[in-house]
Amino acid sequence: MIELIQQLVKPGPAVKLAQQIEALVREGRIRPEAVLPPVREVARAIGVSPGTAAAAYKALRAQGVVTTDGRRGTRVLPRPAQREYLEVPAPPGTVDLQVADPDPQLLPDLQRIFARIETKSDAYGGSHVDPDLLERMRADFEADGVDASNLIVTSGAIAAIYRALHACAAAGQKVAVEDPGFNEHHASVRAHSMIPVPVALDEQGMVPESLAAALRGGARAVILTPRFQNPSGAALTRARAAELREVLAKYPEVAVLVDDYASLLCDRPYYHCIARGRSRFLVVRSFNKVVAPDLRVAMAAADAETADRLRREQWLVDGWVSVYLQRAAAAVLASRPAQAVMSRARRTYAARRSEVLSALGERGIEAHGVTGLNVWVPVNDEAAAARCLLDRGWCVRPGARYRLRSPPAIRITVASLPAEQSRRLADDVRDVLGSGPVGRGP
Repeated sequence: MIELIQQLVKPGPAVKLAQQIEALVREGRIRPEAVLPPVREVARAIGVSPGTAAAAYKALRAQGVVTTDGRRGTRVLPRPAQREYLEVPAPPGTVDLQVADPDPQLLPDLQRIFARIETKSDAYGGSHVDPDLLERMRADFEADGVDASNLIVTSGAIAAIYRALHACAAAGQKVAVEDPGFNEHHASVRAHSMIPVPVALDEQGMVPESLAAALRGGARAVILTPRFQNPSGAALTRARAAELREVLAKYPEVAVLVDDYASLLCDRPYYHCIARGRSRFLVVRSFNKVVAPDLRVAMAAADAETADRLRREQWLVDGWVSVYLQRAAAAVLASRPAQAVMSRARRTYAARRSEVLSALGERGIEAHGVTGLNVWVPVNDEAAAARCLLDRGWCVRPGARYRLRSPPAIRITVASLPAEQSRRLADDVRDVLGSGPVGRGP
């Protein structure tokens, strides 16, 4: 690697050196997990002072490109995958199982909802929060033991987590994230020039020992999904939540950001992993998956300082979330027909997921998904597995965009998959994974 750096990195100030090395990482010339040469060796090869090379490495750490781990040296971090909305559409004639959209047949009738709400617009000097939505969501949070003293409306769960990160941590600091985990969480960490620290998962959520290691290593914030975890479907149990509370209690200064985006859709209870009195926290719940992806409304409960910072930044960037849309969200909570649709959606998604898991299990295929809209299937070569399944008419997503250090897998979205297709899908997965080095077949 030192020859590559000597050939392609030109002398200059530290920021210029950092830009050139980052370009080599972005282009794939320096691969993720590679260990960079020592500072003095780089300085000698490029023809700069050791101080300049050290400053360049410091800039790369602040940007989340590398991490330094004592005697193990400076290691290149995995790069974030492309955003969800850049997904290549499924080819014609294939079954699209790659995007975790809700089934349109399982969403409430918005025409009926919008016909019932008041059309009056909020003024610039208004409260910018619908009082009915505020009180309903306050009761919802408090029923689950979440401190709802400070509530803020955001334009979705991702926006709440992104802005809470900005409020609670600084560039160059470490953030504990699920691995595998939601790619937008990983991207949000990197967008703030913070460093994502992978925390291992099992079907009950974050593994306590792995979270403890991340916190011992200096993580200043934690992002976790208590249920409907994307991509693995993990969901906290009462016992696991208690274990995580015990781990977190040793680090009271760490911000805990909980993305409970599917609270209205999940058939599993919420178990709180944040003890009362934590100085920095956020729990966000969204309407996007259960009402409509385009209804950009979520409600977050947070500590007073975090809530204040989110409101200030929101005012500067967005102003506020449309109160008209907030009224629609409140109307959904108050509508018996809408509640019936949501109840049917919960049962249907659980049944579809169970059908696929059972069919795969009968064929000896390891798969995960105790909650959620997806099934996570470990494989040896995820790109090859996805390609072979595409040849058979199934468009699934390689797991690379969700992983940092966890093993390869594919994500299969089952939200709109008819039950009668589950067995054919399982047959094809078995055949693909059983054909050589592609996957972990029976």
